[in-house]
Amino acid sequence: MILKLPIFVIFLFLTFTKSSELITNQRTDYELNLESASKYYLKKNNIPDSVLIKLVPTNYEEFKIYYETTGPDHNLGKTDFFYETTQLIFDKVTINKDWDFYIPSLDLASFADGEYAEGFIENLKMIIELDKQKFCNVINEIKLRDRNPIKYYAELHRCK
Repeated sequence: MILKLPIFVIFLFLTFTKSSELITNQRTDYELNLESASKYYLKKNNIPDSVLIKLVPTNYEEFKIYYETTGPDHNLGKTDFFYETTQLIFDKVTINKDWDFYIPSLDLASFADGEYAEGFIENLKMIIELDKQKFCNVINEIKLRDRNPIKYYAELHRCK
């Protein structure tokens, strides 16, 4: 019995260690990039474009992770990280005319909903006004093109 206890204890230790490694290793590239962006933000440094562009969610799960930064339990919850970084992304197109952010900005606008919807839609309108033909030309490259507000504006401008 005495010999089995240490083996059992070793087994538990190894199992716990492996579980901890799995939890750490299961963080997605999106979460790692979000963490990187938040470090720049909290230090009041400019977020590099390469990090900022990767903040644009590619699906609802990533958007949920991004939006959760507004929650009171999140370390960014008492900041305007979500609102300021989304505006930075939109500004890359609307102010800086940085076309690398064009489709990502439209992808971001496709998540317009709830309390932030109005701002997302206003930015979307500004992006479309920059070049309506460009908007119609790239509509098929937008991940959530069949979801409002993207769908609505594509129909409004008779994009095919």
